[in-house]
Amino acid sequence: MKKPSLELVVGICLFVVSGILFIISPQRIWCALADNLNLILWVLFLGLIVAIVATTANHLIPVQFAQRHLTQNKLSYLFLAGLFGVLTPGPIYAIYPIILILKKKGIHNSILVSYITGQTIIGPARIPLEVGLLGPKFFGYRLALALVFSPLAGVLYTLLSHPFPDRINPEITGE
Repeated sequence: MKKPSLELVVGICLFVVSGILFIISPQRIWCALADNLNLILWVLFLGLIVAIVATTANHLIPVQFAQRHLTQNKLSYLFLAGLFGVLTPGPIYAIYPIILILKKKGIHNSILVSYITGQTIIGPARIPLEVGLLGPKFFGYRLALALVFSPLAGVLYTLLSHPFPDRINPEITGE
């Protein structure tokens, strides 16, 4: 029998803990669900959007393109990945399905690190808030820093991955 994945085990544990909490105090759980219903619906909506974007990315990025261009550690690719990360809306947990699709296409981990770093440092949803509250100059500096640190994170990943290589996960890479 195949050993269950870590994600499946964690998911089952979360359901068991939720069930125990519901048995112990059902009124508090119902109150927590009612108080956070808008947030729950928003997260579900974002999950749907991410699934659509990830599926679209899977079909729009040809495997040959990814293998030819995005499997190398060129600084220009790291910069572009950081820029795409900056332009990707949504919270960080919402882009992981996209990252898994890109990884399955063969895109190098350093490029994925640059993408995640760019998205984490800044995102389009923050632009109006930062410009409105802190001014365009402040936002300009943050944008410049994001575009510098994203490729730098990819370079540092490359340097660290030589003495400490990744463990290959066949579920993700398809190997």
